[in-house]
Amino acid sequence: MSTSPDGVVSKRRGRRLIGLLAALTSFSLVVAGASAVTGCGPAGKKTHKKKVIKPQGPTAEQLVQQARDLDASGDAAGAEAKYQAAYQAKNDFAILEEYVEFLINHARPADAVTQAKAYYDAAATDPRGSHLYAHALIAAGDFPDALAVVDELISLNENDAAAHEKRGLALALSGQLEPGIEELRKAVALDGQNASFLVELGSALSNAGKVDEAALQLRAAITLDPENGRAHLLLGLALRDQAELEEAIVYLTKATKLMPNDGRPWFELGIVQNRRGDDLGAEASLAEAVARAPSNSLYWYAYGEMLRLNKKYDDAINAYAKAMDLDPPHPKAAAKRGLALAEADRLGEAEVFLTEAVRADPKNPFIHFNLAVVYKNQKKTKLAIEEFERFLELADPSDGDRGTAETCVKNLKKRKSC
Repeated sequence: MSTSPDGVVSKRRGRRLIGLLAALTSFSLVVAGASAVTGCGPAGKKTHKKKVIKPQGPTAEQLVQQARDLDASGDAAGAEAKYQAAYQAKNDFAILEEYVEFLINHARPADAVTQAKAYYDAAATDPRGSHLYAHALIAAGDFPDALAVVDELISLNENDAAAHEKRGLALALSGQLEPGIEELRKAVALDGQNASFLVELGSALSNAGKVDEAALQLRAAITLDPENGRAHLLLGLALRDQAELEEAIVYLTKATKLMPNDGRPWFELGIVQNRRGDDLGAEASLAEAVARAPSNSLYWYAYGEMLRLNKKYDDAINAYAKAMDLDPPHPKAAAKRGLALAEADRLGEAEVFLTEAVRADPKNPFIHFNLAVVYKNQKKTKLAIEEFERFLELADPSDGDRGTAETCVKNLKKRKSC
């Protein structure tokens, strides 16, 4: 996403040279008989104080580079302190812009809105502030306010491509996909050389199910900007939806390199590897995903699934436990933890765990289903039937396990296996 029509902070590492001046050493010009110049004896000697030049602190540009380096190393708190110091040292919009993007990337959109709004309020006539504020509002999910800001921009300049892009994003993300796509097309028509506009258009088209056109737009974006990680990620997903799994893996693998601190490319790569039948590769990719996003319950759940499929039951149980403990917990994690216990031939533990899980979350259909499976394997037919029937009451009509549950109820009532 383009945050403003202007540029961002230079990424060249700042360097400065501090010249250290040698101390001026005083000396006496002792001239015999010239007492008018030097006087006589020690009292007549002239001395000079040493001049000391104190080293100056880092420049704003150096502080920004330090912030980037700290962010790349995983020290988000240290990076934030450097961004704040840089902006204090030099009240430069480009520094603020990069700081706001940093906050968004670290899942702090509310803080990004606060920073952007302060500039927006203080510099009401600067369109850069409006663009940045709208960008932060979109990241925070405040689409009505974002639309109000970009509508002001468009009223001032109908040909503001970045404003049309933001308007398209706000519409698309609020569920108005077709109007959003039309606005994004306007942005691309006004500035067809902007790769980020093409990426956003491709993303919206994918969400609308128009994956063929989405892939074309994303390929065009990569041609313009070969190092655009998000373009590679989204093209990989579009190719996945086109069932082009081999090519999808190529682009998703490239995305992991272009977005080294982001867990999502690794997660999506793992999902595609699983679809392709490479469960060990999927497990390795999902391990990378949870390492980069340890607070994402979906990633932990998917990692648990791969560990379970690869019969690493203890590790799977731990991964599911992590997915349960995070906020929000994954809705299937408890059920799959019980299933992993059962598949590890720990049926007694599985029964106890799932029974407690049902008490804690009685309307969770997945827990009822796996408790039914445990009862079935323990030959507790009556209890198994009750749990399968409870699952059928609670499960979504489109749930893929409904057929299995219906067959099991029918067969178990006839004392047949299922």
